Amino acid sequence: MTLLLLYSTVFIAALICVEFLLRSYFNTSARHSAVNHRLSLLDGSGDHRKTYRDMLKERGLDEDWRSRPLMQRLRQYYTQSGIKFDPKRFALYGIAGTLLVWLVVQYLVPSNLIRIPIFAMVCLLIPVLVIWRARASRMRKFTVKLPEALDVANRSLAAGHPLPAAIALVAREMPDPIGTEFGLLSDELTYGVTLDDALVNLADRVGVEDLNLLAISLSVQAGTGGNLVEILQNLSKTLRDRYMLKAKVKAISSEGRITGIFMSMYPFLLYGMIRTISPTYFDPVWDSGHGTMIVTVLLVIMAIGNLILYKMVNFEY
Repeated sequence: MTLLLLYSTVFIAALICVEFLLRSYFNTSARHSAVNHRLSLLDGSGDHRKTYRDMLKERGLDEDWRSRPLMQRLRQYYTQSGIKFDPKRFALYGIAGTLLVWLVVQYLVPSNLIRIPIFAMVCLLIPVLVIWRARASRMRKFTVKLPEALDVANRSLAAGHPLPAAIALVAREMPDPIGTEFGLLSDELTYGVTLDDALVNLADRVGVEDLNLLAISLSVQAGTGGNLVEILQNLSKTLRDRYMLKAKVKAISSEGRITGIFMSMYPFLLYGMIRTISPTYFDPVWDSGHGTMIVTVLLVIMAIGNLILYKMVNFEY
C-alpha cells in the first residue's frame, strides 16, 4: 500500500511539474503582450462589464462576502492573496499534497494514535500557509509600487485630466498587482460607485494599510478642496519614506528572524535526521505508552516558546 502511494505521489508530482512549467511559459509569453492580468482579459473579451464580473468571481468576490460573518475573514484573506480559483489545479495540488504529507507522517510518526491528528493538522495548515505567504508577497509588491502609481496619477492630473482618467491611466500603465486593482477601481467608478466606497473596496481587496492614507486624502480633498496634485505628491513621498524605514528595521532585525526560523525548524529536522540514521532509536518512547503525552507537552512548550520568540524579532511599524 505504501509503495502504491509512493508511485501515485511521484506520478502526480510529475504532472504538477509539467503543469507549472507550461503555465510559467505561457504566463511569460502573455506578459509580452499585456501589462497586467486585467488588460490580458480585456484583449480576449473586450466587454468591460463581463471582464469586471469575471475578475471578481475568480477572486471570490462575486457575492456579498461581507454579509457572512463566519466566512468574512477567510474570504478576505483569500481575496487579498490574489490567488485565482482553478478547480482542476486545486484538486491536483490537493491530492498530491495529501499523499505526500501522509507518506512523510507515516515515515516519521510510528504511532497511529498521534499520526492521524498530526496528518489532519498539517493538511489544514499547509493551505493556510500558502494563502498567507501569497497574501504577504502580494501586499509587499503593492506597497513597493504604490508611490510609483501615485506619481503616474500625478502626471496625469498635472496634464489636466480628471481623477477617474488618472486612475484609468494607472490601470493601463502599471503591472500587477497595482494595474489590476486600480483597473477594478476604475471599473467601479465607471459603473456608478462613489469614490469613497470604491476606495473602501480597494482597501478590502488589497489589505495594505497605506491605502487608508490614500482614501482619507482623497475623501478630505473631495470634501474641502485643495491642490490634489500637491496632496498626492506629499503622500507619495510619505509612503516612500515609510517603506524605507520598514526596510531598515527589517534589515537590522534579519539576524534575529533567521535565528527564530532556524530554532523553530531545528527540533523537527533533528528528529527526522535521527529517525533516518537509526529508525529504532525512539522505539522505547513509543513502547512506554507515554509517547503521546510527551510529544503533546513538548509541542505545547515549543508553541509557547516560538510565540514569544517571534514577538521579540517582529516589530509593528
